[in-house]
Amino acid sequence: MSRYTVQQGDCVESIAAQFGLPWEQVWNHPDNVELRKHRDPNVLLPGDFLSIPERILRWESCVTDREHSFVLKGRSSKLVLVLKDFDKPRASEKYVLSVDGLLVSGTTDQNGRLEALIEPGARTGRLLVGPSSALEEYTLQLGHIDPIQEVTGIEARLRNLGYRSLAEFQKKYRLDVTGQPDEPTLKKLRDEYGC
Repeated sequence: MSRYTVQQGDCVESIAAQFGLPWEQVWNHPDNVELRKHRDPNVLLPGDFLSIPERILRWESCVTDREHSFVLKGRSSKLVLVLKDFDKPRASEKYVLSVDGLLVSGTTDQNGRLEALIEPGARTGRLLVGPSSALEEYTLQLGHIDPIQEVTGIEARLRNLGYRSLAEFQKKYRLDVTGQPDEPTLKKLRDEYGC
């Protein structure tokens, strides 16, 4: 058993991949019960501690003098992005996504959503969206959002959604405009951001 100190950009999937383990085995380890109470496996805070179980070797019996195929599972992570122009989904928008050298192109669905399989340890990406005559470029820092319970996590979500303040967000969604991160506000922010 070892303890890992979370760094900016880490998530449970990327950490587990470093140790050659399925992310569920790491996340569900009994020593991580306290972390599970306060964190999402995709949104960790730098400085959090994660217990890493020992790898268990697996043996497979097979007949000699024959060719056998083995499939290693759990080597990809899913990146999901939802593109909006304020509240309106950017439906049927052409895009090109580059994540750590992997190129994926396609068209967003009716909700402005796109999905791509990426390496668990991917850290950066670039997204080009729109017609070739008016391409918009976005830089992606994967795993760099702090938990919503942290001020830095709230501020980053607001900024990424295009809001200048918590009060502006509260006003938009007809919440009590207090400028404070009360539970209804955090729930709505989590729902709008996706995590």
